Amino acid sequence: MPLSARLQALLASSPARVIAPVDIGTGPEALQAWAEEHGRTVTCGPPPAELERWLWFPRKRGEVVAWAETNPTAESPLVLTGADTLLDAEAWRAALGGNGRWAAKTYALARGWPAALPLARGLTGRGAAEEWYRHPLAAVALTPLLPPEALRSAYRALALSPLVTPGVASVLEITPETVEALAEGGWLWPVPGGWEIPGVLRRHLCPLPDPAQAGRVADELHRGGHTLAALTLLREAGAWKAHLTLLAGHLRATAGTDLLRASLRVLPPYWRERPEALYLAGLLARASGDLPRAEDLYTRALPGLPPTLAPLAANARGVVRAMRGNASGALADFEAASCAGGLTGGEAAHNRATLLVQLGRHAEAERSLDDAIAAFREAGDLRREARSLETLGALQFGRGLLAEALTPYEHVLRLQAEQPQETALTHVNLAEVHALLGDVGAARGHLEQARDLISRFGLAGVEGWMGRVQALLALHAGLPAVARDLLTAEAGGDPALQAETALLLARTQRELGEAEAASEALAQARSLGLRADLEAALQGGDPGEVIAAAREEDARLELATALLHRGTPGDLEEALSLIRTHGYRTLLESPAAHRLVEHAGDEATRTLFPLTLRVLGPLRVTHAGRTWRSENFPTRKSAALLVALALSGRSQPREGLAERFWPGAKNPLASLQTAVYHLRTTFGVNLISSARGRLTLTFPVQSDLGRLQDALSSRDPDQLATLLRQDAGPPAVLPDLSSELHEEREFAERLLHDALQVYADAQPGGSLERRDALRQLIAADPLNITARSDLVEWHLAQGDAESAGQERARMEDILRELGEGGRG
Repeated sequence: MPLSARLQALLASSPARVIAPVDIGTGPEALQAWAEEHGRTVTCGPPPAELERWLWFPRKRGEVVAWAETNPTAESPLVLTGADTLLDAEAWRAALGGNGRWAAKTYALARGWPAALPLARGLTGRGAAEEWYRHPLAAVALTPLLPPEALRSAYRALALSPLVTPGVASVLEITPETVEALAEGGWLWPVPGGWEIPGVLRRHLCPLPDPAQAGRVADELHRGGHTLAALTLLREAGAWKAHLTLLAGHLRATAGTDLLRASLRVLPPYWRERPEALYLAGLLARASGDLPRAEDLYTRALPGLPPTLAPLAANARGVVRAMRGNASGALADFEAASCAGGLTGGEAAHNRATLLVQLGRHAEAERSLDDAIAAFREAGDLRREARSLETLGALQFGRGLLAEALTPYEHVLRLQAEQPQETALTHVNLAEVHALLGDVGAARGHLEQARDLISRFGLAGVEGWMGRVQALLALHAGLPAVARDLLTAEAGGDPALQAETALLLARTQRELGEAEAASEALAQARSLGLRADLEAALQGGDPGEVIAAAREEDARLELATALLHRGTPGDLEEALSLIRTHGYRTLLESPAAHRLVEHAGDEATRTLFPLTLRVLGPLRVTHAGRTWRSENFPTRKSAALLVALALSGRSQPREGLAERFWPGAKNPLASLQTAVYHLRTTFGVNLISSARGRLTLTFPVQSDLGRLQDALSSRDPDQLATLLRQDAGPPAVLPDLSSELHEEREFAERLLHDALQVYADAQPGGSLERRDALRQLIAADPLNITARSDLVEWHLAQGDAESAGQERARMEDILRELGEGGRG
C-alpha cells in the first residue's frame, strides 16, 4: 500500500511522535511499515511517558483528547487525519498499473481512499460493471471495516446520504448519541459541514437508495446549504424530477460549459426532453455563445416549468434578448421575473435597470435598482446588494445627480468593509464625486483612504484611477500642467481607465492651449460617447448636437457644461439653474463661468460667485473662474481699493476712501469713481455698488486672511498648517501693495504672528515640526526672543549643544542691539 504524497511530506521530517488517524480504511499497514523502518515503537494504547519515539494507533478520537490533557509535552506530536492518507489521481493510477480508464472510473468514487485500492486492484481487467462497489469482492474487502453489530443498522441508514448532518440524522431517525459513537470510532470522517462515510463503502452499503427517502434527505441538505450533496443523493437515487428541479435552480450560465455538459450527460434520455432540462440546455447554449438557440430553448422550456423555476428562465431569456437587441422583449421578461422576489427577482430587477440605463430611461432604472437593492438586502446577499448600490451610484453620477450619488456609494463602503479592492475603488469613486462638487477636502480624504488600502494590501489596478482623480483636482485648482504630468504617467492595461484618462488629458491640454495634442488625446476616448462628444464641442465642435443628446440622455452635468459653452442668454439662464440645483461648483470656477455673472441679478445668485482673495503672499484675486494678480489691475490703487473693501467686510464711506487713496488729487471723488470704473471694466461686472454715499462689494468675499482668523479662533493646527505653508517660508502680507494698504498689513501681520505662535505651541515638544514652526516664527519676527529661547531649548533637548550655542549667540546679539545687555 503506497503512502500518499501529502503523508510522505508530513513524515519526511521524521517526527519522533506520530498519532495515526482514527478514521477507518486509512492504510495502517503502510504507516506501520514506516514506523518499523524508522525505529518507532508501534502501540495501540496511549504511549507511556518514558517512550520517546512512537507511532500510536488510537481506537477512538476521545483517546487522543484525553491523552493530550494528561500528557502536556514541549514537543507536539504529528497528529494525522484520514485526509492526509488519501492518494492523488496520479498515485492511484500508478498503483493500478497505469490502466487510465479503470483508474479514472474507480478514483471518481474512491477519491484516493486507501481501503478501496485493493478492491480496485482485484477488479482490474475483470470487466466489472459500472457499479463496481456492488461486486461480491466488495463485501470481502469492506465488511471488516464496518462498526459493531449494535451500530451497523444505523450506519447503513446513514450511508444513504453523502453528508451526515444533525438534520439528516434526524430525518433518518438516528439519535445524536449513535452519530457520536460512529464518529468517535472513526466510521464517520469529519468534513466541512458534518461527517461522511467513505464513498465506496457508502455506495456498497446503500447501492440503490429509496427515492422517497432520498428526496426527504435531499430537501434537508438543500435547506442546510448543502445543495451539491443533495444533488448527488438525488442522482444516485434516480429521483430525476427532483434532481432536475434542484439542478435548474442551482446552475447558471456562468457555471461553464464543462459543468453544464456533465450535468446534462448524466440524465436518462427521457429526462433530457423535460422543461427543466431544456432550460439547462439553454444555459449551455448561452455559455457557448449560441444566443439564438439559447432563446429558443428558454422559450420552449418556460410553459412547462414549475413556478419556482419560471422566473429564472424568464430572467435568463431576458438577458439573451437584451444581448440580441430585443429591448421590449427583454424588459417584459425582466418584469415578469422581478415579481418573484428573492434573489431571482433581485437579479431580474438589476438586469432590467441596466437595460433601462442603456435606453436612457433613467428614472425607471433608478426605481428598478431600488427594488433590486431591497431584494438583495432582504435575502442577506451583501455582494449583490453592494453591486446594485454601486450601479445606482454610477447611474446618478452619470445623470449629474452628484449629491444623490454619495449615498449609495457610502452604503457600498459599509457593505464591502472586508473587501479591500472594492473598498478602495469606491473611495476613488467618492473622491471623484466630491471633486466635481467642489469639496476638495472630502475628495482628498477619500483618496488618502484608498492610498492606505493600496499600501496595506498591495492592491493592483487602483492607483491609475486615483491618479486620474488627483489630476482632476489639480485641474480644478488651476494647475493644468500638474494635471498633465499626472495623466501622462502609465495608465495601465485597463481599457476603461485608458479611455477616461485620455478624455481628461484632452481637456487638460485644451486648457493649456495645446490644441493638436488635445485632439489626439480625444481620439483615444471616443468610446465614452456623450462625454467625448462634449469635449469635441469644447474643442471647436457643434455644442448644439451635444445639448440635444444630453437632454435625451438626461445627463445634467454635460448639459450644463455645453449650455455654458454655447452661451446664449437662454443657455446661460438654464445652465445657472442646473448649477444651482445640483451643486456644480466646479463649473462656477471654470474659465467659462464669467459668462454667468451678468445673470447674477439677485443676492442669492451672487453668493454663487464669491470674490476669493489671497493676501498672505503676492495678491491673487479669483472671481467666476478667472484670476487676477496685482499686475493685471489697471492701477495699484484700484487693486488696493478692492482689497480694502473686501477685507473690511462692510461698506465704506466714499469720501473716506477717496481721501485715503487719493489725498493729493484735485478731485479725490472723481479718482475714486475712475477706479471703480476700471474695476468694472477689468472684471466685466459691477463689483462695487454705491448708495447713500457708501461703497459696498456686491459679491461675497472669501479670503485666506479670514480663514486664518477662523483657524486661530478655533485653534485648528491642521488648518493653520495649510494656510501657513503656502510658500517655502513664512508668508509675506500684501508685499505688492505694502504702501497702499498699511493698516491692513499691520492687522494681518499681527494675526499672522499669533497664528505662527499658536501653530508652534501645538507641535509635540521633541518633533521636527516644532523646530520648523519655531524657525518660521523667528523668520516672520526676528526680534521674538521667546521663540529663539524655545528653539535653544529644543536643540538642547535633542542633545545638539552646538546648534543650541549658535542660536543662543544670535539671541544674545539681538539683546545687545536692543540695549538689554547680555541678559538671557
